[in-house]
Amino acid sequence: MVQQPRPLLACKMADRREQESFNDVKHLNIKLQRDELAMNLGGGLPRNSLILIEGKDGSGKSIFVQRLAYALLLHEATVTYISTELNTISFIEQMESVDYDIKKYLLHDKLLFIPMFPLLGKTEFDQNFLDRLLLNPKLFENDIIIFDTLSFLLVQNNIPQSKTFAVINFLKKAVTLGKIIIFNVDPDHLNEQFLTLLRSVSDSFFTMQIKDFAGTMVRVISVNRFKRPMGPFQNKIPFRIEPGKGLVIEIASFD
Repeated sequence: MVQQPRPLLACKMADRREQESFNDVKHLNIKLQRDELAMNLGGGLPRNSLILIEGKDGSGKSIFVQRLAYALLLHEATVTYISTELNTISFIEQMESVDYDIKKYLLHDKLLFIPMFPLLGKTEFDQNFLDRLLLNPKLFENDIIIFDTLSFLLVQNNIPQSKTFAVINFLKKAVTLGKIIIFNVDPDHLNEQFLTLLRSVSDSFFTMQIKDFAGTMVRVISVNRFKRPMGPFQNKIPFRIEPGKGLVIEIASFD
């Protein structure tokens, strides 16, 4: 007997129940079989959270959020990724170089990639650019919104401090809708007063550093604050980046 397709209404109701069930989840899974990041970071990221990732150029903050984005997509979450460094092609190539293939997620609207590079180029920064970006409703339709990096958008001389405060307040309100907002910042690009505010309002605060460990330079994720973790986590997570593998957790202990 040939099985009859389900009526359209039944399919829509099933999809709605599945989406409602997903929305009820308090944490989003970041597990990948290839590495142990999830095991070291509690297993998942809490919804309704503003996450600050701070690190200087080359510290690994971009590959960290790219690793998070890939795992979240694998576990059925939707992601908006705003990049101030890569265009769409270079983003795809960068992700493929570490075996984080995201093309199908782009094609099926699970991943919205917004490149700032081709929009800005060498032109003068538009004072209303942040307003237009943040007021775009599509920006906040997905479960996770990643700014890589936020400091570039806030370092411009023609953006007053009041505007940066308004941006943080806006993002803080957005997380009450069940979103996870992650932003990378370079501490060299922000004044200390604003950076202190940014750290204080974030639900989770990680720093990325490069340290000397037994004569070898190792990148380290330091967990300074992690509210509502899914499970136990390590305060310091050493890692390296390998072509074709991505982010790899160092097995040796690190102090």
